[in-house]
Amino acid sequence: IKKQTNPAAFGGRNSLRIFYEEGFGLYRGALWTAARNAPGSFALFGGSAFVKEFLFHLEDYNRATFLQNFAASIGGAVASIAVSAPLDVVKTRIQARPFDSPKSGMAIVRDMVRQEGFSAFFKGLTPKILVVGPKLVFSFTCAQWLIPQIDRWTRAAELK
Repeated sequence: IKKQTNPAAFGGRNSLRIFYEEGFGLYRGALWTAARNAPGSFALFGGSAFVKEFLFHLEDYNRATFLQNFAASIGGAVASIAVSAPLDVVKTRIQARPFDSPKSGMAIVRDMVRQEGFSAFFKGLTPKILVVGPKLVFSFTCAQWLIPQIDRWTRAAELK
């Protein structure tokens, strides 16, 4: 993130030199990333299940067609990205701050609320949905379609 937002911060140093000088500072935002992933995953699976159940009225999700899985994946992906956006914004700001900045994640949250308001937590949401969404939809659709297919293939092989 820092290399993208402030390439001068690395001043011609190679990767080994950066790792040596910055150490674990390169992992700033890791806990915020982990905290973002849990609600994002819940929203992905929950949003997908919501679409399958309430839009398509499926009782057995393994019987969803490819197009039903695709539509459910869109719902899940949008929900996942929207739910994880606030923590993702904080994580990105932690990673983009100067290496020598002692500012904590909670201090960044307080400053965001005071200076920019609650909407700051959703900055970049539309571009993120447009960029990350299709990748998430593709992979989740494939996984949700393939899992029952593989189950059927293995059951058929066991019967032989």
